[in-house]
Amino acid sequence: MLGSCLLSGLIISFISTGVYILITDNKKDDNGDKKDRKMDYCIIFSIIMTVSVCILFFTNKDTRETVVPLKGGFSSRVNNLPPF
Repeated sequence: MLGSCLLSGLIISFISTGVYILITDNKKDDNGDKKDRKMDYCIIFSIIMTVSVCILFFTNKDTRETVVPLKGGFSSRVNNLPPF
């Protein structure tokens, strides 16, 4: 369950950071601050990944929950008559 949340969070982070890079890319303003931009991108990536993994982990419902079966099948002692 955690593995699927991590994989989904990684995909969401890559897509979101890629969109952010495309939107804020400024080719005219290249003053040698590529390291600063890369650090900003890494910080944004890690924040998005942390938040998305937490949200996915806490909202993910496990579909493998065990259902307790009725032993002995349907009992005749169960009241299945309408209320009136």
